Amino acid sequence: MINDQNQPDNLSAQLVAEQFAHAVDLLKAETRRQAEKIINLEEQAKDFETRIRSITETATQFKFLAALATGGGALSIIALLKVLISP
Repeated sequence: MINDQNQPDNLSAQLVAEQFAHAVDLLKAETRRQAEKIINLEEQAKDFETRIRSITETATQFKFLAALATGGGALSIIALLKVLISP
């Protein structure tokens, strides 16, 4: 009879332990998913930064060439040299 009374308690303890283990597994999976998402976002940020730098460089080159083409060649070259020489 003593075993019969302890058995329901043992089953409930096992059920709670299984539920807890399942909750821990779910939390670990969510943590891994969030970590992967953060890595993906960091890669996107690096890509965007590279793209912005490339676009900025292209725009600067275009402005310089446009200034040369419109007759401000000497002033553009002086301005370019000034930028390259100044720290």
